[in-house]
Amino acid sequence: MPAKNFYLISLALAVLATPFAFIFNNEIFFALNCRRDSTALNWFFLTLTSLADGLWVVMVVLIVQSLRPRSLATFILALLIGNVILQSGKYFIDLDRPLRLLGAAKVCVLGLPVTLRSFPSGHSFSALLLLMYLRPRHIGAAAGVTLFCVLAAISRIYVGAHFPRDVVTGGLIAVMAYFAAESLLPRLPQSNQGTFIRKGILTVAGSGTALIYIFAYTEKTPELTFLLTPLACMVVLYWVIYALLNLRPRQTTTR
Repeated sequence: MPAKNFYLISLALAVLATPFAFIFNNEIFFALNCRRDSTALNWFFLTLTSLADGLWVVMVVLIVQSLRPRSLATFILALLIGNVILQSGKYFIDLDRPLRLLGAAKVCVLGLPVTLRSFPSGHSFSALLLLMYLRPRHIGAAAGVTLFCVLAAISRIYVGAHFPRDVVTGGLIAVMAYFAAESLLPRLPQSNQGTFIRKGILTVAGSGTALIYIFAYTEKTPELTFLLTPLACMVVLYWVIYALLNLRPRQTTTR
């Protein structure tokens, strides 16, 4: 089966499943929410949910862009469009999160305990936006990346941060925002930057995002600081090496 058909089938299944996420919202939540004695699964999903954070998704996208360029402009435009919709929903709808609505006795929470602005899920938006950006063309890679991103979105339910309705809606916003960006981008003015400038922008954006995570980000997962902070430092090191290899002044020879 071609990868394109795989994505279309996956999207159709997601749309069909959306009403069930609203109708059986609490039932699905309790079925997927963590168990405090499931140590291995807890660490697995806590790591996934941390990597689905917007800063980590941007770091991954910029590294991929430096290795195998795709349409970064589409990703950025989709990120802007999606965040307008996402943040509007969070501030104007402002639904309570499971911890506040159901109570600490009924909800297993991993990571930071949050109570407000549940709808829609920003992490599931980021995870599905990453999928839309990557979209591998080979069916095996497509299935693997899709599974990873979907599990990252589901991890928000597992760690007790979101209801199923939040997760499904956040993911659909990502898909719609990306399709909208792909449609709008050809109509916008295009800038033809040189290779050197593009690589310089990537270096500044990639290292800057990692440094923000290391020194300024206040929503780190406390249990995973020992792992994710050194990993972010490795991202900075990657961009230092990238800059040394790609942004050195060109030598000119004279005779």
